[in-house]
Amino acid sequence: MVAIRPYRPDRQQGFILAATLWTLAIMFIVVGIFHSYVQQKLQVGMQAKANLQQRLDRHSTQQTLLYLLASSRMTRSGMTFVQQSDDQFTTEEGFLITDAVGDELALDSTVYRGLGDTRFAVQDLAGLVALNVANPLDLAAIIEKYDPNPVVRTQLISRLQDYIDANDLLSLSGAEREDYARLKLPLPTNDYLRSESELFRVMGWRDWLTAHPKVDWQTWFSTRKDSVMNLNTMPKTLLVNYLGLSEELSDQLVAERKANPFRNVADFAVRTDIPINLNEEKYRFFPSSELRISLWNNGGGQAQVISLQLTPNGLYGPWLVNYEYSVQRGNDNNEALSIQQTTLFGHTLGDDR
Repeated sequence: MVAIRPYRPDRQQGFILAATLWTLAIMFIVVGIFHSYVQQKLQVGMQAKANLQQRLDRHSTQQTLLYLLASSRMTRSGMTFVQQSDDQFTTEEGFLITDAVGDELALDSTVYRGLGDTRFAVQDLAGLVALNVANPLDLAAIIEKYDPNPVVRTQLISRLQDYIDANDLLSLSGAEREDYARLKLPLPTNDYLRSESELFRVMGWRDWLTAHPKVDWQTWFSTRKDSVMNLNTMPKTLLVNYLGLSEELSDQLVAERKANPFRNVADFAVRTDIPINLNEEKYRFFPSSELRISLWNNGGGQAQVISLQLTPNGLYGPWLVNYEYSVQRGNDNNEALSIQQTTLFGHTLGDDR
């Protein structure tokens, strides 16, 4: 006789419960994956939007700077935005009044805030050490400060001179095309350096600059062909490392020359109160037409460097760009204390977007 097992509904209910729990678990996993995917895409989209806004802010800052540099008046302190009639900045004899107005944008690499989180600095190239000159005494002085070996100094200067001169005559301690070819180095152009970074192509300079990282070649050097230097736009680091002034005195001079720029060498000598022999013909006190703009975003990253020459009466426009490149800039989140204000960007200055 066949035994009939009694019906037990708890087993079937247990199976249904387990299946329901598994289904819910799978749904939660799917929802979690989908949520994570959506969040990731939202973050990517927000970052892309922020990057685009940064690029727009930097581009707008750059274009505003270019326009105003080409159309604004210069004083010995920098670029002023004050609207003045001709008789307010010229004498009765027609001479230009170069005294400071008070709102000038400094041309000595002072850091300013542009649109959004853009930072920028403008440097008058006349305030820097020129590389494309026949007798680079200023450059030799910088080399001597960091490397007192006269043989090294002579080699570096001679090789630079051989690189930029138009002939293939070998100078004492210099290097010409045969020397570069023997070492399998890029041949010299026998022409002026087009940018400061080209200095690394000159034989011996790459090794020397690498061995002396305190030589801030990007900030101190320019490719000008005129060795006359502007003491009103010389950056603080050059006041210290070129003229040998103290940090405290350099800070004082940078602050003073914003409202009361130097008039001449005698004025500079009196206010520095140091026994320094300065040649009147060696220095100038009004900005040149050759400028360098640096733009970057707060926090570091890539900085855009633009070298240009103002040509207000030029056939091809109010300015000519000599070169433009990008360079890595370190993290500068702690730079806020050094950022200066300017009326250039109105109410956006100092406000986070």
